Amino acid sequence: MAEIIVIGAGISGLSIARQLIQSGHAVTILEARDRVGGRIHAITGNFSKPVETGAEFIHGEQPVTLALLKEARIDKNLMKGKFYSIAKDELQRGDVLDDHWKELFSKLNKLEHDVTLTHFLQRYFAGEQYKDLRHRVIQFAEGFDIPDPDRVSSLALREEWKNSDDEHQYHPEGGYSKLIEFLRKGVINNGGPIVLNAPVREVRLKAKIVEILADSDKIHRADKVIVTVPLGVLQRGSIKFSPPLPQHQAAFSAMGFGGVIKFNFEFKEPVWESRNHRHLPDLAFAFSDAEVPTWWSQVPDRTPMLTGWFSGPRTFKPDFTSEGLYQTALSSLQYVLRCNPNAIESSLRHWHVTNWVQDEYAHGAYSYPTLRSNEARKLLAQPVNDRLYFAGEAMYDGASGGTVEAALVSAQEVVQKIGSSLQ
Repeated sequence: MAEIIVIGAGISGLSIARQLIQSGHAVTILEARDRVGGRIHAITGNFSKPVETGAEFIHGEQPVTLALLKEARIDKNLMKGKFYSIAKDELQRGDVLDDHWKELFSKLNKLEHDVTLTHFLQRYFAGEQYKDLRHRVIQFAEGFDIPDPDRVSSLALREEWKNSDDEHQYHPEGGYSKLIEFLRKGVINNGGPIVLNAPVREVRLKAKIVEILADSDKIHRADKVIVTVPLGVLQRGSIKFSPPLPQHQAAFSAMGFGGVIKFNFEFKEPVWESRNHRHLPDLAFAFSDAEVPTWWSQVPDRTPMLTGWFSGPRTFKPDFTSEGLYQTALSSLQYVLRCNPNAIESSLRHWHVTNWVQDEYAHGAYSYPTLRSNEARKLLAQPVNDRLYFAGEAMYDGASGGTVEAALVSAQEVVQKIGSSLQ
């Protein structure tokens, strides 16, 4: 039986701990926050039901995620409703990238050597006639993959967009936080301690053990340690490794980590269905050229709530405040619904803004592929001295990057590696 420490109680860390405990190992989780879940976090406050401030959707048929939901006896709800696109203050017809989508993919499919998205658009769509296309492609990429277009891999975007399943977007019944609670109980009920308020400052690789120094100055010792903290934490060097791991630090920096600011607005009634404004009946998603461009409802759940999504490089602006962001969201909704701001505020029941960039234990939302990500992940996939492992959504290599599925697959892969090392 091995003594193992997992750093981070997000969904990857909890899943790893649960699987290792079931295999008979002694596992302790060290978590910096005063809660489990990491970038999955539901709040209630004055909302009529818990709302997800972080991860929310199952994007298509994700086998590992769906299998875990089934094991936890949590249903999933298919998002139904209409998709609206608004540009230049008018409802648009057809795809968000309209007639140029086929031309865009034709060029992408012929691409043999990887380049950044900015480089790709400048090479193949440089003319004035493509100005609107360039803007909308970058907006589309930033809105879902949240990358810096000057760094993101065009080949990776091509594969993801080709395999996307927009028609099958699910909400876990009751939210992802129910799944977090299932995993938490699976750890605690089988004797696995979860130590909260214990941000790790240093990981020391010794000859036969690993020492982990937490903020409390307490030293934890283990045979192996698995680091599952967000990539943004690793990029900032918040955890010191002794002896130093310069190649690993370079690998962290080579990968992309994007920002998201999320808005939860609950109304007294569904204002988007009012004929006094822009009428958007049966709204599922609204994509627009507003500053906060993307909004969605909870259909088929009829709770009158809209969630706003503000993402990409601009989220790293250091002087954002909750009040300023709230006003930006109001202006954006005013534009999307073509109504007076007072009409929105007077209908609001409660609101909340979550800035994942300013979160001290995340420093962003999720990873995106750069030109150097594949090389970096290959290095990070190899255990250091058979004692130090890395896991989490950023370490995943596949078509479901940046998702809960990615975090769970990475967890499975690390558990298998540890199992092999102990045989």
